Amino acid sequence: MTVSLQAAVSACLFVSLLVFAAILWLAASFAIPITLSIPVGLLVATVVGVVGISYFFSRQQRIIDCLTDGIRSFKDQDFSVQITHFESIEMSDLILEYNRLSTTLKKQRHATSQRELLLDTILQVSPVSIILLNQFDQVVYANDKAGKLLNNNKSLSGLVLHHAIANADPKLQTILLQKESGFVTFQANDEKQSYYFSRQSITLNHQPHVLLMCQNLSSEMSRQEVGLWKNAIRLISHELNNSLAPISSLTNSANTIVERSAKEQNHALIQLLPEMLSTINRRTENLSEFVAKYSEFARLPAPNITEQPLLPLLDTVNKLYDFTLLAPLPVERAFFDPIQVEQVMINLVKNAHESGSKIGEIGVKLLVDYQRLIVVVVDRGVGMEEEKLANAVLPFFSTKPSGTGVGLSICNEVAIAHGGQLKLFNREKGGLMVQFDLPLVAPKT
Repeated sequence: MTVSLQAAVSACLFVSLLVFAAILWLAASFAIPITLSIPVGLLVATVVGVVGISYFFSRQQRIIDCLTDGIRSFKDQDFSVQITHFESIEMSDLILEYNRLSTTLKKQRHATSQRELLLDTILQVSPVSIILLNQFDQVVYANDKAGKLLNNNKSLSGLVLHHAIANADPKLQTILLQKESGFVTFQANDEKQSYYFSRQSITLNHQPHVLLMCQNLSSEMSRQEVGLWKNAIRLISHELNNSLAPISSLTNSANTIVERSAKEQNHALIQLLPEMLSTINRRTENLSEFVAKYSEFARLPAPNITEQPLLPLLDTVNKLYDFTLLAPLPVERAFFDPIQVEQVMINLVKNAHESGSKIGEIGVKLLVDYQRLIVVVVDRGVGMEEEKLANAVLPFFSTKPSGTGVGLSICNEVAIAHGGQLKLFNREKGGLMVQFDLPLVAPKT
């Protein structure tokens, strides 16, 4: 039977009074002096009351001890402790809430364990090598792909980074210890291996951590390299044929004319030679210009980045190819190589003029994004197909029938050398938007 604590205390006090009264009655019956019977009665009644109250309080203490043990088990991630039998009205709600909390936490832990198991499975089968480091450069987690990448068959967990990568390729070790994201290529098993490393700082359990992710791009890079070489060979073959075929034909014709004029003494035929030689000279110049463009792409020098004014740059380009400045300049100066960036601007605005856009719809806009200056060139030409848009900045890929495929590639190389990237987007109402970014603060040397 469940009895409230208040009722139990009241019952103990009532029993103590009954015992006290009974002792007084017995003392009177046996003619014991009242001065003796009262102290004895009070003592016995007090003992009975204390024993009774202690009994009821001990039951409450047992329940409190059970709750304490259960809460301590939470600290050890054990949510299986339940209080199934209790006789306390005052603590019944607390016990019910404890049991409900224990059940809820147990279900949550099971669900979390399942999610962690699923996540670990995904990470283990992922083609990306993943390494998690704590603030002391110790490996907290590493998937199987990371172990294979670092040539380490043992568990990486707990190892300091420079010990974990001891068996890896020296180039891999260098980029991992540099603590920067980047691209690395090296030879492994007589094959060219290309990897991209990403390094991100994250907070886990209120502690700083570093997440390293490495993706093998070898097969993709091989496919792209083959495609680029095919495009290069196709373009070079096309240009050489366009130049050498007329030169060969004109040379044969000139030889025939010389032979006929010598035999027939016909000097009128000799007058055709200057025009032929002029055509040969033009085709030779075109071929030389074609080779020079590819040579420029291969020998693009490192930029000399210094603080430069923007207005003279825009004025120079505008004198060559008209465009509209769509907004006031947000800043007056930026850090860039004036020669290289001027050539980029000329190429982009020239392409806009050749896109079929009206001159009045060709515009340039400059925007500030944190510590970068975004340079945007827009037109209302024909735009590009999505497939061509994705490959437009690749070397030797041209969207023009007579293009060499190096113009946008050089622009992208210049943008990358300035810490940015060339990006192309089709506009909603037709036309193209091309943008690249420049630093607004001096780059680190």
